[in-house]
Amino acid sequence: MSDSKFSKTAMNFNHVFDPKKQAAILFDKNFPITDQRSLVDRQINIPVITEHDLLVEIQAVSVNPVDTKLRQTGLAADNRILGYDACGIVKKIGRDVTRFRTGDRVYYAGTTQRPGSNENFQAIDERLVGRAPQKFTAAQTAAMPLTSLTAYEILVDKLGLTFQNHAAEGKKMLVINGAGGVGSILLQMAAYLGIQLSVTAHSQQSIDWLKQYPIDKIYDYENLDENLAGEKFDYIVFLYDPSAYWQTAVKHIKAYGQLVSIVGTETPLNLGPLKNIGAGFKWEYMFAKSDFDHNILSQGQALDRIAILFDAGILKSTLNVVFDQINASNLRKAYALIESGRTQGKLVLNGPFQGAAQ
Repeated sequence: MSDSKFSKTAMNFNHVFDPKKQAAILFDKNFPITDQRSLVDRQINIPVITEHDLLVEIQAVSVNPVDTKLRQTGLAADNRILGYDACGIVKKIGRDVTRFRTGDRVYYAGTTQRPGSNENFQAIDERLVGRAPQKFTAAQTAAMPLTSLTAYEILVDKLGLTFQNHAAEGKKMLVINGAGGVGSILLQMAAYLGIQLSVTAHSQQSIDWLKQYPIDKIYDYENLDENLAGEKFDYIVFLYDPSAYWQTAVKHIKAYGQLVSIVGTETPLNLGPLKNIGAGFKWEYMFAKSDFDHNILSQGQALDRIAILFDAGILKSTLNVVFDQINASNLRKAYALIESGRTQGKLVLNGPFQGAAQ
């Protein structure tokens, strides 16, 4: 074999097999989050990228309810690495990558179809990736991709609004359970569009958190129908099981209004009352695009657009709690907080990866 043919063969071999190892956190759905076996530190191979991939060195990750749901149901068991928010630095690019170069700082939510961001180096399709805000820290940035995309898709994809300042001036929106990660950025985006906002909360901690946003009214979710009195809304967004407030929502949606939920339910929803008022109901699930390879570039483009608003100070990071070091112990603590259902804003683990070298 000639030297040139040998070199080419060696290059192809190295593309398929990379002997380098990296730190990662793996999960097992069979154990409660309080059990040390539920999330474990491990050393695994650094992923090999394909032609449209970036290899990103992770600087920070955040935790979302989808992480805990996938861990509990085992739907990501084949990948065993969760994490659907990240900020990091591009270390390598695939041969057909056009949107990024090595050294770029990026952020993204990724896809449930591939290993997540709870690993030191992650392979990610460039079309799902945005340029990170220049004025945010890694932790502030990692808090934002999944919730920002969800909020953006509610407003643009589901409600059909133009994502421009004052584009929905005069419209009224009720956000049910608005103090969490999605609610905290949805309220900011909706205010940017000029929407008059109402939101439900109950605990003083949630009410205090919400007061930083441009909200017209905060309603106690207990006795919500009575509290709303004769109010009517153009849009009602459920960030909680919609069945719990469905009858109230139907009563308080305007004719030709729109209802959107990001939370599923096992209770049938009676859509009948919406017919005669021309109102509609839609589901929003941010991962549907990557699950079914549907217009996934729109997510990278949306993140680019949102980053501009972050840097302009129009939108703020919803970061609330930071754990220093990314390891299984800290991730278990963060998951436990998420599973409590009583968090405000976002929880982030800031790098470096520690504890996964054993």
